[in-house]
This record gives sequence, structure tokens and C-alpha cells, in this order.
Amino acid sequence: MKLTVVVDNLCSKAGLLSEWGYSSWLETKTESVLIDTGSYCHVLLHNLNFLKLDPKNLSALVLSHSHFDHISGLLDVLRLAPQVTVYAGKGVDIERRGEADGKRVNGGFPIAALPNSKIIDGVEEILEDVFAFNVPQSQRNTKFVCCKNLWEVAPDGSIRPDSFADDISLAVKGEKGWSLLLGCSHSGLPNIIRYATKKFGIKELDTVIGGSHLCAVEPSDYPSWVEELKIVPVRHWRLSHCTSFKAAAHVAKVFEDVDWAGAGTVHLL
Repeated sequence: MKLTVVVDNLCSKAGLLSEWGYSSWLETKTESVLIDTGSYCHVLLHNLNFLKLDPKNLSALVLSHSHFDHISGLLDVLRLAPQVTVYAGKGVDIERRGEADGKRVNGGFPIAALPNSKIIDGVEEILEDVFAFNVPQSQRNTKFVCCKNLWEVAPDGSIRPDSFADDISLAVKGEKGWSLLLGCSHSGLPNIIRYATKKFGIKELDTVIGGSHLCAVEPSDYPSWVEELKIVPVRHWRLSHCTSFKAAAHVAKVFEDVDWAGAGTVHLL
């Protein structure tokens, strides 16, 4: 399998555009799936074109969660690839808010309104050996769930901390073994790794790639997080987007192979 990072905060190749957002393109032997669609600056189509990735070749699109920096390019993709099935976690339609006062609209999308859509509540095999899954609330250690300044609108209209009920990650089994593909890891990266290893019987991971949301972690808490990240051996850490350079640098102090997976990077799984 081959994963190409299409949108990230950082470009790793001249000619691409960057923004606060994320998208990646996964190719199996026979099909392709897009993971997230970038942010409101709509650099997705420019980068897809530059990387010679044609949305018409997509079999599926997975939304890791409903925050604006991961879903804003959705309609751009559907305009070019109306045939694609869109997968998202249960609760993707809940209105999200941001900032300390919870007043900024931060996401939420009525996916059921799309002609080809499917809600994930558990584990869903998107393509052969490509599994989208959410971590049940009962399996989330709240110590590793970062919800500072992230909110959602409750049915009664009140503002409450974001439950991240719609948070989805992907486990893929490629030629090099199992890897985890992340959006923002709002379920908590240690929780995601722990749950996936149990659910899929994973003894070691080839690559963990994507956003970790370590940007919301206090540096004094890095050591406890890193200890949890030792749950199983990981050959390659390729963190990006919401990780922060400071956090990535700390991870690099502990693990042997750590790098930033910016837009334009290609990863064989």
C-alpha cells in the first residue's frame, strides 16, 4: 500500500500549498481511499492535481471527524467524484464549536443528506485490509483525551465539552504489516493504539502516521504520554498536522525513527 499526504500544515515538496488542515490518499493494489479533505483555504484540489491524484479514481472517502480543517473540501471532492461513498463516525452531524467561549462554529456535517454515505459505529472494512474504527467511550482513558476549547452543541442547545464521538482512525494491513492512519486522534493516541492492538490482534506496528493532537498537551505531560506510546513496538512514527514540532521533537528523543509527514511525502506500508 502507498499513502500520500495531500494536505498538511507543512509542505515537504515545492509546488504544493499548505494550510491548517489534513488530507491523505491511500492506494491499495486495486483501489484508493481519501482520508479527510483539508481546511477552508481549499488547497486540496491544487495539491491533488500537482500530485497527479485524480478523484475520479476514488472508491471511498473517510472523514476522521467533523472539524472544519478535515471536512471543508468535501463538496469539492464530491463535485469531481460523485460516485464515491463517504464514511464518517456516528455523531458527525453534531454541531461543533471552538475557542474558550465556545462561540466559533468548528464543524459538524449532515452526512445522511448525501446520496452515498455510511455511518461507522464500530469497525468497518472500507477496502480490503483497510479498516475504519472508532474507540468506544468506555475504552478511552480521559487522561489522554484533549478537549480544551473544543465543544459541541447538545440536543437542548447547551454547549458542552466535545465528546469526539465521531472520531475515526484506520488500521491497514499492508506488505510491511499493520499501520495506523490518524486524523487528529481525538479519542487519544494511546487509547487508539491500545484499542487497535487488541481489536485486530496487532503485536507490532510498521507505521503510525497523521495528527496526534499532542499540540494540546502540556510539555510537562509529554513523558507520561510517551510511556503509553510504548504499548507496542512502532518502526516508523510519521506525525503531522496537530502534533506540534515541540511534541514531535520530544517523541523523537525517545523513539528511533520519527519524522514529520508533510504534504507531498509518500509512505509505503
